Amino acid sequence: MTRRPFSSALGTREALAVSHAGLVPLRQVLGVSYFKMGWQTTPWSAGGGWNLRGAGGTTELENQTEAWNQARTAAVRRLRDEAVACGADAVVGVRIVRRLRDWASDLAEFVATGTAVRSARHDVGDGAPLLCSLSGQDVAKLIAHGFWPAGIVGGSTVAYVASGWDQTRRSGGLFSSNYNQELPDFSRGMYDVRALAMRRVEADARVLGATGVVGVSIDRSQRTRERDVNNTTYVDLILEMHVLGTAIVEVAQGAGAPPPSVKTMVLPLS
Repeated sequence: MTRRPFSSALGTREALAVSHAGLVPLRQVLGVSYFKMGWQTTPWSAGGGWNLRGAGGTTELENQTEAWNQARTAAVRRLRDEAVACGADAVVGVRIVRRLRDWASDLAEFVATGTAVRSARHDVGDGAPLLCSLSGQDVAKLIAHGFWPAGIVGGSTVAYVASGWDQTRRSGGLFSSNYNQELPDFSRGMYDVRALAMRRVEADARVLGATGVVGVSIDRSQRTRERDVNNTTYVDLILEMHVLGTAIVEVAQGAGAPPPSVKTMVLPLS
């Protein structure tokens, strides 16, 4: 009987590294989700009032944040479903592409791709396939040093960062000053947004019982928005941050296979 050739998203070096680690590529798998964002109020239109008094601050835009997280969850779940259908033990080299489409208002797109593999050396049970955003080379290094991927962890956050009166006054109307200075409201806003996104990543890692999270990537974007209050124009930021990584667990010396608690782990994305 002729063996069906495998297809994968792995490069040549990745494929060889994965094979050396005892993982047999099966096929490329895909998960896609288009998600329409619901209506989102801005802080002052929601009646917050804090920034009308001239104070800067960061407010998470919960509808947009939830849409990005739900879209990622759906795309990764469908990726895992395809891996289950082909009898995979894991999916390696998972890549997630996200974008806002300009042909529809507030439409978020998540596309997850990876290579489904089967372990030729270890019996990893009948649990859900483990998902890993690491390259084939990095997966091989993990296994060689006694670690196993426990799943993908991720977190997205969209937040409105209001420029306060003090920042606007000191910068001469913002962006028009003739001397160098920090914009403290924006700097604090970036820290706030990162903390919100990482909080979701860390919560996922705790659920997985992870030793740590490796291969963390942080993608961010920003856009400005003007706001007129009492004849003063404030320039605010809308910050968007997406964090993705692979949770790992340490395998006891001589165990030679993933611990039982990991073999049946289901990926719980925020």
